[in-house]
Order: sequence, then C-alpha cells, then structure tokens
Amino acid sequence: MMYGETFHTDFNSSYDYDINYTYVDYPLITLEEENFSLAMINAICYSLIICISLPGNSFLLWVVLKKVGLSSSADCLLLHLTLSNFIFSFTLVPWTVTHIWGWIFGKLACRLFSWCIFLGLYSYMMFLTVMTVQRYVAVVYPVFASSVGSRSRLYMHVSSAAAWLISVGFSLPEMIFSDTMDSSNGVFCIHIYSSMFMELFGYFTQIILFFLLPFLVIAFCYTRMGFTIHRSRIRSRNHAVCITQSIAVGFFICWAPYNIFLFLLSLKSLGVPTFRQAVWENAGGNIYSITHILAYSHCCLNPLVHIFGGKKFRSFLPWTRGFRRLPQRFSTQTFSNQSSFSGQFHL
Repeated sequence: MMYGETFHTDFNSSYDYDINYTYVDYPLITLEEENFSLAMINAICYSLIICISLPGNSFLLWVVLKKVGLSSSADCLLLHLTLSNFIFSFTLVPWTVTHIWGWIFGKLACRLFSWCIFLGLYSYMMFLTVMTVQRYVAVVYPVFASSVGSRSRLYMHVSSAAAWLISVGFSLPEMIFSDTMDSSNGVFCIHIYSSMFMELFGYFTQIILFFLLPFLVIAFCYTRMGFTIHRSRIRSRNHAVCITQSIAVGFFICWAPYNIFLFLLSLKSLGVPTFRQAVWENAGGNIYSITHILAYSHCCLNPLVHIFGGKKFRSFLPWTRGFRRLPQRFSTQTFSNQSSFSGQFHL
C-alpha cells in the first residue's frame, strides 16, 4: 500500500489528531460509500496489472535461474530486479481484494503485506539504479570495466546486499505504523502515524530517496551513455542499452505523476492554503486513482521490455518455437514448389 492509500469516510476531513498526538492518515481512498464505482475501477485495473506482472516476472525468474544462468553481473542484477517486481505484484493481490470487500486478512497480515509491498517498491528502484550505473560504467568506461574483471562480481554482490538492506530498513516503518481499523464499511488496513513529522518523513523519503535521486542518477547516466555511443558508433551495445533505457523511461512515466501528487499532498498536510480549495478536494480521489494505477503498473515493465525487446528471453516462449519452425517449413515448401514448376517448364 502506497503512502496515503488508506480508508476514509470524508475526503475533506483529512486529518485527525487526538490529545496523545496520534495521527491517523485519511487523505486518500480505497473504498467509499459515495464512490464505490471508482473503487471497482481501481480493483479491475489492479487485477489487470497482476495478471500481466505475476506471469511475466515468474517467466523471467524461470529463464534466468533455469535457462540463462547467473554467469554475468547483468543477469544477477536482473534477477534481483525481477524478484523485487514479483514481491510487489504478489502483495498487490490483498490490496485489490480490499477495494471490494475491505481488509479480511487480519492485523498481522496487514503489517506484513504493508512491509512487503514497500520492500518490493524500494528494492525495485534501488536495483534499477544499480543496473543503470553498471551499464554506464561498461559503456562510458570500458577500459576500467574490463580491468576490474572478476572483481565486478564482488562489487555486484556488495551493491545488491546494500540495496536490499536499504530497502528493508526504510520499509520497516510501514509495518510498524500499519494497523487495522473498523468502520461502517468494514475493516481496513491503514497507516497510523504518531505525529505529522513521521507522516511527512515518509512522504519525503519516498519522493527524494526513492524517486528524485534515482531519476537524477538514471538521467545523468543515460545522457552520458548516449553521447558516448554516438561518438564511438558502438552498435553492438545499442540493443542492451535500449532495453535498460526503456525500463528507465517507463519508471519515470509511472512514478513521476504519483510523486508529484505526493508532494502536493505533503504541502496540503503542512496547511498550504492553495491545496485546501474545493477543486483540489473534489479532484483528489480521481487524481489518486490515476497516479496510483500508473505507479503500480511499473511491475509490468520489466517482463514486457525484456521478453518482447530481447531475443534471449523471447526465444524461450513456448509459442515462439512454432513460429521459428514455420519459416523453415514455408521456405522448404516454397523451394520445392519452385523446383517442381521449373521442371515442368523445361519439360
């Protein structure tokens, strides 16, 4: 569940502080009496994302582990990235159910799934950044990359361990501050913060550390790689760079609207008058739905780009074997027909 994806009965009554400074975050919606159709649309979109992401990432995991292997650092990082997407898409299932029936899995599952979905999100962003830097070093500094040699595996394992530790550490608060709440519409899994500081800390952690910094690193690396490839006319690496670049561009398209909305929401939490207008309040639910659906769809990008953009993975699809045999049979049949026609002509 993303920051702010909680249940509330009235969008305009966004914040509730009791005398013990217990902060209950109700800025966004999952289910509302007055907008049940919007909840159903969200559930349908989430279901489509799951139906694409889970099989796609499962297929990538199978190919990397059983067919391709982990002989290179790039394949190892791809394994971690795919595992992050798998965790995210798998834990998206209970949140989809919540849009229809509320939270039916209990308090322990609420905390566990809140932690897991943020773990998948944060680790995805970390490994996408690490993959970009690895590709950047290989393209812009090929001499240094080749001189590292066997040590590249060590660097890869260290960076992967650091990425998982950072992701686990920053996602743990989601488990700590998650709890179930009873309402007239049922039971819901929400975030309950001890203060506004903790809520704003969560917002800006996600905006700065897990979006803005990765985006700046990715933008810088691909700008340098583009200039390097253009000057040196390196053609053999274009395909791999384009695949990773497609994932990076998709990352920005998916997460930029959500983080902009999150930033505006944090300003609203701080009491900026502009963001307390009626237009903002009325449009908040629709903006929430659009930005979150885009954000959740990021877990579909990795399998789609690698399967349909890379021959190495596409060749393991079961239906591609028939397509590979079809041109051969067609070519043989055509050659046979041409020979028969030629023989008849000369007769």
